Amino acid sequence: MKILVSGGRILAEGNPELLDGGDLLIDGPSIETLAPPGEIAVAHVDKTLDATGCLVVPGMINTHQHDWYLLGKGLGDGMVLEDWVQDCLFPLESELNNGDLRVASRLACLDMIRTGTTTSVNHLVSETDDEADDAILEPVLETGMRQYFAKAVRPNDVASEYERVRAAYERWNGRGNGLVRVGFVLEATSHWIAAGTSTEKMIQGGHALAREFDTFVSSHIAGGTLSRERGYLRWVLQMGRTDLEFLQGLGVLDHRWILAHTIHPQGKDLDLIAESGSTVSHTPSSEASRGGGIAPIKRMVDNGVKVALGTDGPMVDLTNDMLEQVKLTRLLQNQVHGDPSALTPEQVVHMGTAAGATALGSGDQLGCIAEGARADIAVFDISGVHTAINHRPLSTFVHAARGTDAKHVLVDGEILLEDGEFTRFSADDVRELIAEAGSRGRSLAQRAGKLLASPR
Repeated sequence: MKILVSGGRILAEGNPELLDGGDLLIDGPSIETLAPPGEIAVAHVDKTLDATGCLVVPGMINTHQHDWYLLGKGLGDGMVLEDWVQDCLFPLESELNNGDLRVASRLACLDMIRTGTTTSVNHLVSETDDEADDAILEPVLETGMRQYFAKAVRPNDVASEYERVRAAYERWNGRGNGLVRVGFVLEATSHWIAAGTSTEKMIQGGHALAREFDTFVSSHIAGGTLSRERGYLRWVLQMGRTDLEFLQGLGVLDHRWILAHTIHPQGKDLDLIAESGSTVSHTPSSEASRGGGIAPIKRMVDNGVKVALGTDGPMVDLTNDMLEQVKLTRLLQNQVHGDPSALTPEQVVHMGTAAGATALGSGDQLGCIAEGARADIAVFDISGVHTAINHRPLSTFVHAARGTDAKHVLVDGEILLEDGEFTRFSADDVRELIAEAGSRGRSLAQRAGKLLASPR
């Protein structure tokens, strides 16, 4: 099927003149042609999407997200991370069932599609069996979204020679014509080591598996508060090294790692990240919601560190909206440095798109609008009341647009959102899904002993 996206301003890195207006021709799953307005012949086009008054951008890439957290939205309000983990995450996680995972996965995907995200990294925080993996990933294929599924590795996997995670990779990687890709979660932050949920052998063996399969690794790194009594600093002082020094010492820190949060790099940590080619997944609304601090993103960029963006999940910060992360990244760094140009609009949009694709080893196919790339595209309407008067469209997009301004969203050339409406799901389907997710969220919170007496 040939689709013409016509009349919009196109954000194509290396081709800035298309910001003034251009047309985009999609053939099947790929972008065939980029051209100034009116130059693409429409005789054999099967469908035209109107992008008048819109900015056409690569689909957002969410490099750190937990799908099921959607069911606990709001329950952790006001907690620092250390309290949140003990009093919110662990109780709810212990009560999850596969029905919960299936509903949360479907709604999380629709939430992201509706706000212009086409790819996410679903970072698992617990072991899952085949049935749980199916409950998570079958809904992903139903929605048409692209997911990099980060399967949790645990110390017991060493003894079984990683049979469980090997089987998950072989069973799911490449499904949906490549929409599902499987990588591994190797938790390496100090408090995971101290808790016995990660070991040196597990990390080294899991990394060897990632090399064997040529896939990515996701890990929480240098996060939480910097408290000497309870937070990250406590573990640095107790163990005599930082998380990054630990990975470097094990000989595993390389380009495969997506380092989630990395709020508190110390000493030579930024040099280690830059030299390794790994990527920091910055989640600014998550850090702000937990009072964890502001990651030194400008310093990272100036030091040659690759930075991508993620949302973390609604049980942490109540949002899956990647445009919020783009905006917050710029505003917070400007504030920290007292410089309104500490990071440019171009830089933060790059973090939300192309940098994520690079982290996932797909920089030539995703996160860009270029001939031959995959047609993962989001068309945002910037002609509304809150975005009107576009002297600088990209600045308007970063600072004034909202995720729900997404008008059209395509993944692999398939239209998943058209004129703000889902194409695979009716309005009734969505209402029923929201109702079921609400019911399951309340039941889960009740089982975990976290249900508020009345909503606030």
